[in-house]
Amino acid sequence: MSETAPTPAKQERAVATREALLDAAIRRFASTGYEAASTRQIEQDAGVKRGLISYHFGSKEALWKAATQWLFDRASKELRMTEEAANNIDEVARLRYFVRAFVQFSAKYPEINRLMIREGMDDDWRLEWLVEHVVRPWYERIHILFERARRIGATPDIAYPHFYYLLTSSAAMMFSMAPEARRLAGIDTSDDAVISAHADAIADLLFPGDNT
Repeated sequence: MSETAPTPAKQERAVATREALLDAAIRRFASTGYEAASTRQIEQDAGVKRGLISYHFGSKEALWKAATQWLFDRASKELRMTEEAANNIDEVARLRYFVRAFVQFSAKYPEINRLMIREGMDDDWRLEWLVEHVVRPWYERIHILFERARRIGATPDIAYPHFYYLLTSSAAMMFSMAPEARRLAGIDTSDDAVISAHADAIADLLFPGDNT
């Protein structure tokens, strides 16, 4: 006899539980690292019953992969929308627009930089997975924008890898170290005016001869 199909309400609860676990997991992995994060801690952070990580994901490794993919997919969708919104402007303005958007997205998702700092220091399975599944597509998409602007002499005279790390580090560091920024500089990195000013500052530093 076949099992009864889950009701819509039950399906909604399952989706909500899974989302809560993904959100709690990425925050925990970004703040404490993979090894230090326990599945019980993540379940407690998510406010769900014990054993639901095993039920929904099967293992801690599978949860880590699902959570990082979930976070990067959300961020990538926003960056794609930004690129599409800038299709009808010139290459320099497009790249500056993208830089500003990248800063704003870094402010919205500080867990990404925190996670990459932790995982980028060890050449292990997690870094290999991150690079091949989520980071390399970003790297290559930004490279396309950079090369378009470089062909018309609108970018700094540096190799692309240096541009990439200048952009990603300067865009994300202040937001991933928000407590330090508050204590050191007295700024609230969640303030829209601070985010906008930081975005403009980085665009001006990378493209000093253009104020589009």
